[in-house]
Amino acid sequence: MRTLILITVLFSLSNSTYAKEKIKKQKQSKHLNYEECVTKFGVDDTSVAIINVYFDKRHNAGTGQMSFLPITLALTAITPPIGIGLSMVSSPMFVKGLIVRNRYSHKNMIKALNNYHNEKMISDNVRRKVTNYMLDEQEDKQLDQQEDYITTLRSAE
Repeated sequence: MRTLILITVLFSLSNSTYAKEKIKKQKQSKHLNYEECVTKFGVDDTSVAIINVYFDKRHNAGTGQMSFLPITLALTAITPPIGIGLSMVSSPMFVKGLIVRNRYSHKNMIKALNNYHNEKMISDNVRRKVTNYMLDEQEDKQLDQQEDYITTLRSAE
């Protein structure tokens, strides 16, 4: 009986060790933060723009839309008639936030980056967002250059 228990314990420990190693390998590519993604995948401006679009949509749009439901549920405990009405309004926003977070997940970002690096192809939706992002970046750089030029002119006077 003791040998059976000992074998079972050893077997479960070896399986858990293998599972931890497998999870660690998966975590290396899926759960990178912004800086790690830029250093690993950001070989050019378009790659960095794709990373920025995915992180911006995931963290700002998805989380922002999902944040209203917990607030309205807390409000339901205080004032039920108002809270129920607001939770009916914020529930679709919560679902939309889940969809946005799923659409702009790390997995989909890595797929888009691999497609771009291997085939130089970007989906139409991502291409529009990347183009708008890159145009905004160019405008910001031009504005910064103009402000620097104005400050140098003022300091020369």
